[in-house]
Amino acid sequence: MKYSHRKRLTAAAAISALTTLGAAIAATPISVTSSEHDGNGPEFMIDDDLKTRWSSNGEGQWAIFEYDKSYRFDAAKVSFHKGNERTSSFAVEASNDGTNWTPVLGKTTSAGITLGYQRFAFDSPIEAKYIKYVGYGNSGSAWNSVTEFRAVDCSGGDECPADEIITAEMIAEFEAAKIIEKNDGPATTLDDWKITLPTTYANHFGSGSDSSAAEILPHNCSIDGTSLDESTSNPYFRVDNEGWHFRVPLEGGVTTPNTTYIRTELRELHNWTPCGETSLANWGYDGGTHTLGATLKINEFPAEPKKKDGVSPDRPKVVLGQIHAHDINAATVKLLWEGSDKPIRVILNKTTTKSAFSVSLGKIKDPSKPWVYLIKMTADGIELSAGGVTKKLKFGQELDNAWKDETFYFKAGLYPQISPKSGGAFDVTFSKLAIEHKKRPGDFGEHVPLVCDPEVFKGCSDSASNWWPMPLPKTYPPQQPQAYLPPGMNFDLAGWYLSIATDHDANGKPDDVPEQYLAQGWQHPEFFYTAADGGLTMKSYIKGVRTSKNTKYVRTELRQMLRRGDTNIDLKGVTKNNWVFSSAPIADQKAAGGVDGVMEATLKIDHTTTTGAVEQVGRFIIGQIHANDDEPIRLYYRKLPDHERGFVYFMHENRNEGSDIKYDLVGEYNGNPVDPEDGIALGEVFSYRIAVVGNEMTVTIMRDGKPDVTQVVDMSQSGYDAGGQYMYFKAGVYNQNNSGDPDDYAQVTFYKLTTSHGRYQQ
Repeated sequence: MKYSHRKRLTAAAAISALTTLGAAIAATPISVTSSEHDGNGPEFMIDDDLKTRWSSNGEGQWAIFEYDKSYRFDAAKVSFHKGNERTSSFAVEASNDGTNWTPVLGKTTSAGITLGYQRFAFDSPIEAKYIKYVGYGNSGSAWNSVTEFRAVDCSGGDECPADEIITAEMIAEFEAAKIIEKNDGPATTLDDWKITLPTTYANHFGSGSDSSAAEILPHNCSIDGTSLDESTSNPYFRVDNEGWHFRVPLEGGVTTPNTTYIRTELRELHNWTPCGETSLANWGYDGGTHTLGATLKINEFPAEPKKKDGVSPDRPKVVLGQIHAHDINAATVKLLWEGSDKPIRVILNKTTTKSAFSVSLGKIKDPSKPWVYLIKMTADGIELSAGGVTKKLKFGQELDNAWKDETFYFKAGLYPQISPKSGGAFDVTFSKLAIEHKKRPGDFGEHVPLVCDPEVFKGCSDSASNWWPMPLPKTYPPQQPQAYLPPGMNFDLAGWYLSIATDHDANGKPDDVPEQYLAQGWQHPEFFYTAADGGLTMKSYIKGVRTSKNTKYVRTELRQMLRRGDTNIDLKGVTKNNWVFSSAPIADQKAAGGVDGVMEATLKIDHTTTTGAVEQVGRFIIGQIHANDDEPIRLYYRKLPDHERGFVYFMHENRNEGSDIKYDLVGEYNGNPVDPEDGIALGEVFSYRIAVVGNEMTVTIMRDGKPDVTQVVDMSQSGYDAGGQYMYFKAGVYNQNNSGDPDDYAQVTFYKLTTSHGRYQQ
């Protein structure tokens, strides 16, 4: 179906709408039509409002702009929804009759760095009465979402400022700033680093070696029980509101093995077990993207730097960031500053033996003002950015493929490459310093090999056998979840499996993660992971693979598994994997894995969807009891975009009547809802408890400092006590929005998740 908007603009309105373009009134479209839209119509492409948009799903969707006569055009100015987060692909065609079209701009891609206008020059100037925008989706989905579009004549009076042409340097600077701004995760804390100082253990700690460079470790793991944290303060490293300050006096100092240079430098501790062996805290090439990003300024450098001989003059050379290989006495990457008159130079080794070469990036004209560098290892090779210049070096070309077999760690700080006797000092402040490790697209989360237990299975070489105890033993997580532990060690996940909205095995179904993998530490960096405060974060986009033909929505959700890894027990049915009501037939109570049940959870809501249809926006399920085909309870959280707080309610499905009954718990959600005064805000920690005894279900919401809210439901007429009806709990994020932006999402963090059941009593 074609959708149109033929409202003619008045002269005043046209001038007002195009003020930022300086366009002549004659070049204003008199109508705009589109192939499709989702309620966000094509008229929003010419209203000069970046908060509105035309949206249409699928390659080849179009919008046509009609003018009152033919005009000369030589470029298009386009702004995109989420244009600073993703790229969009499109082409432009022109016509004088609205039927016969000529391509004027081949398929091209936006820069992905701005919400404002980006200008795209046509292949050559044209005369046209109709201009067609043809969309080919964006870097995250097939949706076309354009906030504004203008065809312009840059030679005929239109304002075409130079900054609308996005250059490679602008993209490099934007990407550098973007990665730094995003670093709010655990890698921005000192918990992920140890630091080496240019002094000895004996000098710094008062004990230990008087020849080895001292190291301070996090988690109170230093030799004297102290910790590298924000309270650390010594002549070489301190923390304040400006950032992390590093200083290396060039007055001698102690080196580390294999170098003649001294340093005050951080060494990354990736997936480190506190107080364990730091040399094992590394990451390997996995086809993903591993990024070290920094914003820094150089406060001081030696006035008379010297070469290794301590006599010959040299430049003020200092390494500020590295990728270092673990098993090799060579850095893969060393980013080197050598003075404001020289470009940033990066020294690399082509092979895993010493085979150094260098590449130059941009100059830092005033290093005393904040500037940014990025060092990345990608699936293809190494990517480097500084001073507005980005360079990429590929494995198999500039770099040997042998690097893919090594393990690595990042380093950052001050590693001077001049004589320790040069005099003066290097001093630098990192206002931001962060690491990001992202799996390659399509990876099934964090690879966790199943460990064969020879006490359980004697033939560990038989890959077809179960390499874990059946059932998996109950675990006893810490009282408070810890940030350095995977979810399966913070929670007893041996009694759950996880469904996520991806399909990496291409079987047309969502990926399920069995309980044995969860128990051994499986996590996914985007959908299911340990948060910075130790909680279990689960995230569900609007886009994704659905669990069955019967559902409209996607989920990241745990499903209770009483069989705990014993695959000899059937998943479905009245089996030891599921539970029943104590009002069910006795035969079912004997056959089931439990009778009646309680689920208790403590959590906070991190994010709700903010786009989509009125009846769906901000809505998702955080807990369920699921039966064969129906749900005795679906517990919802919902927050509308213009509200500060959210509602909590649940639906009880009466399977005998085929109806849903709604019960409000926090706030009253109806057709004209108001912001609930006693609602639950994003980030507010609360608890819920769902308990079933016979045909009675009790649902309770608990919050500190507020009275509990309880609702009791009589289920005696609902049909769940019939023979063959089995139950299992579910918890997580079951998104109930499929009409919003595909990249919109719901996210929760759990701090407690437990279940318990009774047994058949004769």
